[in-house]
Amino acid sequence: MINRNKLFLFALILAAFNLRPGITSVSPVLHGITKELGMSSTLASLLTSIPLLCFGFCSLFAGRLANRYQSEKIITFFIACIGIATFLRVFTNSSIYLLITALLIGAGIGIVSPLLSGFIKSYFPEKAASMIGIYSTSMVVGASLSIGLTTPLQHWLNNSWKNGLAFWSILSLLAVPLWFMVIKHSHTHTSKFSQKRNASLPLKNKKAWLLTSFVGLVTLLFYCFAAWLPAIVEEKGWTPAFGGLVGTISMIAQLPATLLLPSLLRVLPSRRFWITFFTFSVIIGLSLLCFTNLTPIVSSICLGIGGGGLVSLTLLLPIDKASSPMEASTWSAMTQAIGYMIGAVGPFIIGFLHDYLGSFVPTLYLLIIIGFIVILLGWKITKPDNVKVEGLPVK
Repeated sequence: MINRNKLFLFALILAAFNLRPGITSVSPVLHGITKELGMSSTLASLLTSIPLLCFGFCSLFAGRLANRYQSEKIITFFIACIGIATFLRVFTNSSIYLLITALLIGAGIGIVSPLLSGFIKSYFPEKAASMIGIYSTSMVVGASLSIGLTTPLQHWLNNSWKNGLAFWSILSLLAVPLWFMVIKHSHTHTSKFSQKRNASLPLKNKKAWLLTSFVGLVTLLFYCFAAWLPAIVEEKGWTPAFGGLVGTISMIAQLPATLLLPSLLRVLPSRRFWITFFTFSVIIGLSLLCFTNLTPIVSSICLGIGGGGLVSLTLLLPIDKASSPMEASTWSAMTQAIGYMIGAVGPFIIGFLHDYLGSFVPTLYLLIIIGFIVILLGWKITKPDNVKVEGLPVK
């Protein structure tokens, strides 16, 4: 007899593994891609920005799909789509073809991600914080593996970056059969939630817009330093190899924050405190880069801890605010849709300002200011709300 809770937990982890490699696996082999396909740097940057934009746009439709069809079936279908689009990269023969696969991957991620929030709300309502921690950690692990292993895979698989990118379709191959089992075992549970609910986005809800603004600025901060940290380190006089190392350390530093967040919330359940703590960690990391000559490794650790914690909180807060699985999906869809659209343009803004001003220092000033705005928004959205997660009041 299958333990349904364990099945659903493993299914959640494998689904989360699929939500980043299609995007993050590109950067380690970007030089080979641009050289072979004759892509300019601007065109190549679309391999990251297009999935993020599609992620945001397609999130808008996740709630409606879940209202019309069983959400577990939708999740399964789009995980399969992510896997197929990733595998099709093995046949890449032009830049347009590669960009189309990026678009399809981003669309799949945009549908699956908010529905997983509803899945957590539905099946783990008393353990939402723990499940978000596992969910976030799984995404970070998936991203870290794809960044660290795509180049070695390229060499092992006939020295082809196409094969290195396509390899990550194996994550979908592992996840889809498990999700078919989830569909089979979810009928009795979902019947409790079978009544029709309004799946429209909470566009008239002021709290939803405040939360969306918060998520948008957090996402912008995260993707700005994720995209430009190695270049900022190089501008300070370090080698390109060291800049890449700093970027990797920043990614790894996210793991403690995402993994330990549920335990931290049990000790101190105040969302307001942790928003402030993690944002100050980001501000400190940016300030060290801007105002000191201290090794950037320290900055990267601060940025990783702060960024990882904030991203995990952006996944948890819509579930805190929602009163049902469907509402959790629509709130998550709205916040992620607009948030990731903002996140997609953030790196472009930083790049433009750097070209215009000739230095990353003014852009760091801007990001530090945005950090303080994030804290203000965080305090506003965490005004007294007596929602409980894992038996603890939300503050």
